[in-house]
Amino acid sequence: MRVHALTLVLAAALAAPTASGDAATAQVERMFLERTAIAAADKACDLFTEGERLALKSGLYQSEGELLRASYDPAKMDKLAGEVRAHAKALGCDHPSVLEVAGTIRSSYRQFTKTNFLEYPAANSTWGASRSEHDVWGVSQLDKASNITLGLRRESADKPEAFTLAVAIPWTRLAPSAVQLYMRDTNKMSDAWLPKLFGPDAKPTPAARSVSRPEWAGRVEEFEDNVGDYYLVYHFSPSAIERIEMLDPREAMQLELTPNPLKKNKTPVRVNFEVGDIRAARAFAMIPKPPVSALAAAAATTAAAPAGH
Repeated sequence: MRVHALTLVLAAALAAPTASGDAATAQVERMFLERTAIAAADKACDLFTEGERLALKSGLYQSEGELLRASYDPAKMDKLAGEVRAHAKALGCDHPSVLEVAGTIRSSYRQFTKTNFLEYPAANSTWGASRSEHDVWGVSQLDKASNITLGLRRESADKPEAFTLAVAIPWTRLAPSAVQLYMRDTNKMSDAWLPKLFGPDAKPTPAARSVSRPEWAGRVEEFEDNVGDYYLVYHFSPSAIERIEMLDPREAMQLELTPNPLKKNKTPVRVNFEVGDIRAARAFAMIPKPPVSALAAAAATTAAAPAGH
């Protein structure tokens, strides 16, 4: 494979369309391999700024998730990715192809920095990702039936790229006595939990409890959203994010709320959330705000572009 098909356009390298059908899957495969190659070159040659690198990672993780959801063979993916990484590193930091692609990425990134919100669809749900320091949720997935949100919350206005895994449930006087998030324990089961699914409405199911381990929520606070609705927000430990990102994008997690002892109904509330492309969403939400000079340059580039016909 000739990796100076490194002629990658960052607009495509940052947000691939959803794959459907063999031709579309082949297109996503090419984008995945191109992103893998230039990411390897960046690791060897330190080509990009942190923002450019996060944008590239977001696109790489997204294309990986799309391929897996299209039933692409993970072993084949790993094999091809290893080949293009080795080829990209062998080209060397001064190879014209590497320099050309790096320049294209830097140029396109200046336009991309104006994007503050993206959605990352999974099989049956969506992660919303926001770069705005004014959004408490950097990454979030809403279960509409329960109105419960799981995601990554910003803890400090001074560090908008720093997140804590949290869940927000509608406010109730009798708060749950325990909040747990069950997910596959990679030490108990290394392979992804992917029971066979049938039908257009089939949804990922969480791993069996025998191969799962819960994350227990600790700190809780009350939160009022921008329309005046109140929620209880439960926070998980820092290790929870790492555990989720080790899972396969096709897997699911299960939130369990243990009822307050004073409630008549003692049945635990269980809500499933898809893993999806949470890695891609987090990388996007972490992209730092560019300096004013960079925003002005991007605006000037847009103004100078010829109008379409």
